Amino acid sequence: MKKIFSVILFFLILLSDKVIAQQDPMYTMYMLDKMLINPAYTGSSNWLVGTLKYRQQFVGFDGNPVTETFNFHTPIQKRHIGIGFKVINDQTAVTSNLNASLFYAYHLNFAGGKLSIGLEGGIFNRRINYPKLILTDPVDNSIPLTGMSSLVPDASAGIYYQKKQFYFGYSAAHLIKKDFKFKTVNEAGSHLYNHMYLLMGTVWGNTGKWTLEPSFLLKYQAAASVQYDINATISYHDRVAVGVQYRSGDAVAALLKINILENLRVAYSYDMTISGLSTYSKGAHEIILSYGIKLPPPPAEKEVHPRYYY
Repeated sequence: MKKIFSVILFFLILLSDKVIAQQDPMYTMYMLDKMLINPAYTGSSNWLVGTLKYRQQFVGFDGNPVTETFNFHTPIQKRHIGIGFKVINDQTAVTSNLNASLFYAYHLNFAGGKLSIGLEGGIFNRRINYPKLILTDPVDNSIPLTGMSSLVPDASAGIYYQKKQFYFGYSAAHLIKKDFKFKTVNEAGSHLYNHMYLLMGTVWGNTGKWTLEPSFLLKYQAAASVQYDINATISYHDRVAVGVQYRSGDAVAALLKINILENLRVAYSYDMTISGLSTYSKGAHEIILSYGIKLPPPPAEKEVHPRYYY
């Protein structure tokens, strides 16, 4: 027991480093794909899952953010671990970011539930496409004539706890602060800044026809105000679900999830902007397609909610 608390304390200290600037892609339906905000969720169910995600934000703006994501994770039940990977292509105006990472999570029984500790490690490539800039002065020697890119290592960590219908997670992204190196005339150091995520939620009525899942996500980085999301999703027979989300100071979103087959799921969300950008932005669209293969639970484990955590 002392070893367990030592590991948790180490991760809390590690994850408490200050965070500075918002750089991560925005997701509305993270509750359907928690691995993207917390590596400890990797392989936490008895499902092998692959997910494709597409998001277009601030529709109506030229150069608006567009994010394409593919991720995969699975448990290795005999060893009580989960493994996975993700690839994210995020483009905004003349800047594009490619993030590729591997995931590892260790799961152990704790206080009548499952405690998971996860790590993520990979690379982050940032490219600036200078030729796409619209210049008032076509002859500007301070702007390169070709695109430039820089590659840095990236790492994240998190803890995740689930007990019956309740779950809680804490994670921090971009723990390595290595500067991007762009060989421009006026080179200025920049790096990935830490992001902190605190997630909690519960499911009511999981054994009946209808279920209600309220959840809360707190997002923090020091250069901007704290942002939080409040979510509520209602499901019928775990086949169809509708939900709403309020994102502080930014948007109100609606989502629809349909399980076409037991192992094939599609979901769509629309964000209606409520900030000062609402006059110009037509909101945001997000689409998810997931395919899962159900694995038999380990002999020593009792499967309480076979569908919920996929």
